[in-house]
Amino acid sequence: MKRSVLLFCALALSCLLRAAGPINFQNDLRAPAYPLVTVDPYFSVWSFADAANEDMTRHWSGRKQPLLAAVRVDGVTYRLLGNEKVVLDPMFGRKPHAQPDDPLYFEQGAEVFTTAATQLSVNVLPTSTNYEFECGPVKVKMRFVSTLLLDDLDLLSRPVNYVSFSAEPIDKKKHSVEFYFEASPRLAVDLEVVPVVLESGAADGVKYMRVGTVDQKVLEQRGDDVRIDWGYFYMAPVSGKGVMSVVRAESARMVFASSGKLDTKAYGKSKSVVSGNFVNEDTAIAWCFDMKKIKKETEEVLMLAYDDIQSLKFMDKPMRPYWNRDGKNTITKEMQKAAKLWPKLQDRLNLFDSQLIKEATESGGKEYADLLCLAYRQAVAAHKLVQADNGNLYFISKENFSNGCAGTVDVTYPSLPLFLRYNTEIAKALVNFIFDYAESPKWGKVWAPHDVGQYPDAYGQHYGNWMPLEESGNMLLITAAILKQSPDAGFAQRHWTTLTKWALYALQNGQDPENQLCTDDFAGKLAHNVNLSAKSILGVAAYAKMARLLGKSDEARAFHEFAQSMAVSWKERALENDHFRLTFDGEGTWSQKYNLIWDKALGLNVFDEEVVPMELEYYKKQFNEYGLPLDSRRQYSKTDWQLWTGAMCGSVDDFRQFLLPVYKYYNVTLDRVPLGDWVNTDQPTFNAMQARSVVGGFFMKLYLDHPVSPLATAKKK
Repeated sequence: MKRSVLLFCALALSCLLRAAGPINFQNDLRAPAYPLVTVDPYFSVWSFADAANEDMTRHWSGRKQPLLAAVRVDGVTYRLLGNEKVVLDPMFGRKPHAQPDDPLYFEQGAEVFTTAATQLSVNVLPTSTNYEFECGPVKVKMRFVSTLLLDDLDLLSRPVNYVSFSAEPIDKKKHSVEFYFEASPRLAVDLEVVPVVLESGAADGVKYMRVGTVDQKVLEQRGDDVRIDWGYFYMAPVSGKGVMSVVRAESARMVFASSGKLDTKAYGKSKSVVSGNFVNEDTAIAWCFDMKKIKKETEEVLMLAYDDIQSLKFMDKPMRPYWNRDGKNTITKEMQKAAKLWPKLQDRLNLFDSQLIKEATESGGKEYADLLCLAYRQAVAAHKLVQADNGNLYFISKENFSNGCAGTVDVTYPSLPLFLRYNTEIAKALVNFIFDYAESPKWGKVWAPHDVGQYPDAYGQHYGNWMPLEESGNMLLITAAILKQSPDAGFAQRHWTTLTKWALYALQNGQDPENQLCTDDFAGKLAHNVNLSAKSILGVAAYAKMARLLGKSDEARAFHEFAQSMAVSWKERALENDHFRLTFDGEGTWSQKYNLIWDKALGLNVFDEEVVPMELEYYKKQFNEYGLPLDSRRQYSKTDWQLWTGAMCGSVDDFRQFLLPVYKYYNVTLDRVPLGDWVNTDQPTFNAMQARSVVGGFFMKLYLDHPVSPLATAKKK
């Protein structure tokens, strides 16, 4: 019987794979920014405009990282990606940036690719961003493809993305087609224009171009608004075809526009060029491919990769990326694997995308699917995967554009539903390093840490303010959620002393919190915080549930009774007529109690069953055009918490009351940045915090409705 079930599962998965094919789905959300290259916090390139050829491509932080693509059809050149014109930076992330005339940021030069291709559509799927253009008599497709599949650690950690170019005659006649792709050294530097080396080479069957700084200051820089300035950016065609060279960018564009060929004469036959000032010297690397005369759809694929050599430091020890954890691998071997995988990869990615879209649509409608498609790569690519000497996986986030902390617990907490949904081992990897740090002599507190350093240097907590109840409650709930998803008593047992310490802290201090910060620290400290108290109570109940799993029945019973008693007191003291207050002593106040979602999600059942429905009914009176405020003090909110709160609703229609204002905000906001999460609800503007992993919290409703991925289940069986 068991063998028959396994055979059936294998056949079912095989049928799904064969049926994957092209996805019949159009994402209608006008994204504030479109993900192009998404690997990790450093290798992350986006389009901040509606059309791919409207603006220069940028790092998620808004700094320019120019990629430029063009196609020449029957002698006429059309710009597909990027823009040569000097454009003014909007207020990315509300942070100070360079003046418009600063030569370090704004290159001057003639515009060569003056004709922009007519963009017909853009479609954001979970693992790809897909553009279609009309270029005279030819339709051109440009696809940016990522391999961020959470159930495959090799693919997840491989720092290789694909750019696919295809051309198809509209009139069914033959047309000559040539493609041009150019990458700036800015992909391998931070802000200053420093000497770079640009090289061509071949290894492991891969012909490549690469660029990196001459002075390789590996892991020497840390912070928030910074980009990598060590390692090497690589570019290579999957087929090995086409011409690549170090070029003088403007000259190369002119030669391509006039002849369809790549100018390889700028640096002669030299395979390695040092450019002291790549702005003044107009230096770049470029690839050109001649499709010849085409009569049917023809495709060529380029790989974009980054070898960061060392990814992180943990307690002063440098850590290699997971894909090269033993130090015996090379980036060209990874690129060789990526090239061989390309023909089969698309069905696998399409299957994943299709399943996510199907489930999201069932959970929240078309708009929910649109939003999750956009959030997926942002959430995953805000992390880096490494492996510690003790064998533990670390999936460390960067707290993008808030303070650059590494592995922030209250950033992991909202993002958790995505990772619970697709791979419990990755969910564990989000907290393994927190446990390892907390159990080392470097910590020594009775509550959980806030973070482990400032990315990419995990030297110990960086944030200067403590969040004792917030982080202790978070860690208890995260650990319990992991165990519910994949019952592994050993995971909890290994850290039981630490978990007990945090549970006791929550029990002793969580009934009526002192004046301290919660995760919404931008609002300042708050005493008697009702939502923070709820988290503490649920943390105590989560500890009781874990104790029961470990066979510690007396401990489980005692802590569960404590949690129930605390919940009764919470209700009595927080209740004000038809809702529950922001603070226990705050008459006329209210707040979103998003933490209460775990009472049902984890089966804790410590709060009175009328609490959540009463709160949800009250929230309906508080909505603004772009969402539900965080609380009664201000009109701002957090989009992740809004969707957590909405996920507590009993019906899809009620959930959509929370979803649609958030969707509308992202659809119309003029702040062109990767999804921001701290936004205003009375106007379509954001305050800060863009490109963060917390948008993984958008998956809460999907996780509650579909706790386990059917693809992961079939693969496991």
